[in-house]
Amino acid sequence: MSAVMIAVDPHKASNTAAVLDPVTKTLIESVRFANTAAGYDQLTAFAARWEQRRWAVEGCFGAGRSLAQRLVADGESVLDVPAKLAARVRVYSQGHGRKTDKDDAVSAGLAALDGTGIRPVTPDGDLVSLRLPRPPRGTRRPAHPGRLPAAPAAR
Repeated sequence: MSAVMIAVDPHKASNTAAVLDPVTKTLIESVRFANTAAGYDQLTAFAARWEQRRWAVEGCFGAGRSLAQRLVADGESVLDVPAKLAARVRVYSQGHGRKTDKDDAVSAGLAALDGTGIRPVTPDGDLVSLRLPRPPRGTRRPAHPGRLPAAPAAR
């Protein structure tokens, strides 16, 4: 069996995921999760039901950036679906271009399965630096980080 496509329509408060069969291009299941750490854990637990999977996240340089980067950091295969491409698929699909989160996720998945104009997501150095380990608690830090120390007094 081919890897299922898990397409996500990300928003500030929630992520809607749609699981698509890559051969028939039909919807298997659709769910919504909160866009929180707990919601991410639920999303990955939901996705674990399919051993072979790929992800398609709409707008990996916008609302979907943090989700896509977390998935890539966890070793998942993630594709970036530009929002305009997903919208084009939605408008030209059956159902007269309805605008719901579930339909948006399905459109992103169909666009990713087509493959035209889709790029793989790579780790982002800016976000990687945010995940660097912090110094242990109690470690003395400079009073003003980033500020140069005072110059010695002139004699």
